[in-house]
Amino acid sequence: MKVLSFLGTGSYHTVTYVWEGAGESRKVQTHLFPEAVARIFQPDKLLVLVTPEVERHENFPTLCERLGDLAEPVPIPEGKTTEELWGIFDTCASKVSEGDELLLDVTHAFRSLPLIVFTVAAYLRRTKGITIRHIVYGAYEAREPFHNPPEPTDRVPIFDLTLLLDLLDWLSGAEAFLRRSDATLLAERLEQTHRRLWKERQAETLPQRLQTLANKLQRLSQALHLSRPLDVMCYAKDLLPLLGEAASEVERWAKPFAVILQQVRDEVISLVHIKPERLDADHLRKQLALIECYLKKDLTVQVVLLAREWVVSWVTHQRGKGDWLDKNFRENEIEKALNAAAACERGESTQVPEWFEQLPKSHKVAQLWNWLTLLRNDVAHCGMKKDAASGQSIKQRAEELLRRLWSLLNGTPGHAIWSGRVIIDLKELYGEVAKLDELPVYLERAKEQAGEGNEVVLTGQAPIWLYLAVAHALHGRARKLFYESPTTGEVCIFDHSAR
Repeated sequence: MKVLSFLGTGSYHTVTYVWEGAGESRKVQTHLFPEAVARIFQPDKLLVLVTPEVERHENFPTLCERLGDLAEPVPIPEGKTTEELWGIFDTCASKVSEGDELLLDVTHAFRSLPLIVFTVAAYLRRTKGITIRHIVYGAYEAREPFHNPPEPTDRVPIFDLTLLLDLLDWLSGAEAFLRRSDATLLAERLEQTHRRLWKERQAETLPQRLQTLANKLQRLSQALHLSRPLDVMCYAKDLLPLLGEAASEVERWAKPFAVILQQVRDEVISLVHIKPERLDADHLRKQLALIECYLKKDLTVQVVLLAREWVVSWVTHQRGKGDWLDKNFRENEIEKALNAAAACERGESTQVPEWFEQLPKSHKVAQLWNWLTLLRNDVAHCGMKKDAASGQSIKQRAEELLRRLWSLLNGTPGHAIWSGRVIIDLKELYGEVAKLDELPVYLERAKEQAGEGNEVVLTGQAPIWLYLAVAHALHGRARKLFYESPTTGEVCIFDHSAR
């Protein structure tokens, strides 16, 4: 471990410096605080930053006499100009090696030197991976008893200012999350705080949720950057109540995070969807909110990639049936129809599915698909072509893209479709009038639609006897069976998924 310390030309009085930390008390009686630091923390090297005037003053030879080879002078200028301040910065940085453990003593740092020390500490921690063990200050003015002149028995507390350096990390973490949705630094700080408090066990009550909060934030952040909207919705749903439950712990042990807690909560709320596997107008709206969030945070690649998938989901929802998360269905049914419609818009001879042409805004979405495909290719091919679009052009088109997507959302139908679910409208089983003598036919149709091992939802206008008969017929075939109506909402009939 190395110590970076300072020394001045003052007439220092002998007092008793006291360090209280980790359940123990250490004290040293001296008039030179760097000596107290050396005796208390026992570093491998005490680097004393000295100006030419200090190096000639009697304080420095006295310190060297008391500490021997442990003390090493590091010449620095007075720091009166910008060039000299940068010179001090460079000198400090050059004395520390990769992976060193460092203690900073700012007690006798004059004028702007404490700010330089803090800056150097933050810089070295990021660039050289050093560990800042402590930043200490001998609070001479806070001695007890306060004799004037001081007496050797006056106890001078040594303050630990490391928290101020930690604050810089909290601020960096907050900025990274709010500006780029990157929770890595915030999660690290929360987890380190949790572990440190449990390791020291100095408080009567200890945090219970900080580490869980860190994990949830990190998962949400990863899902956001990997453009995984369903995961985003799930993690946001889990994180939202935790932010409230952990508020008191954050306020007590992670105050810098408490400052932005409401901002984080507001952002998370906009991403929550209770049933991410349910594709409805609200789900599409949540995805657009996510795309808008990406755009605001200059995550243009995520904007373009998610927008393309949003169009596929929008068409699926308009169609009103199909497993919207099934890869083959999305590619072979929806994307194939979009490609055909887009080709037709370009004047090519192609067969467009009848169901697609009957969709509201079918021509509008076909034109958008053409335009979006060009934009997506510009992004996906990473500029590896001669006529690659500029970054500015891509960003401008991404902004225009969001406006076009919002215009498609207007007038979205109120129905919902599920992934891995089969929706059976009982009215479609029988047509105009349900006839009891044709029940076997209805049941065969229902079993054919339900398949094996799926979640099945029964809905639509039908007599109660038909609902009961179909539910009985699907027992043992469906994994889950639900009844849904505008009046009752969704009601679970049975759930065999846990078996």
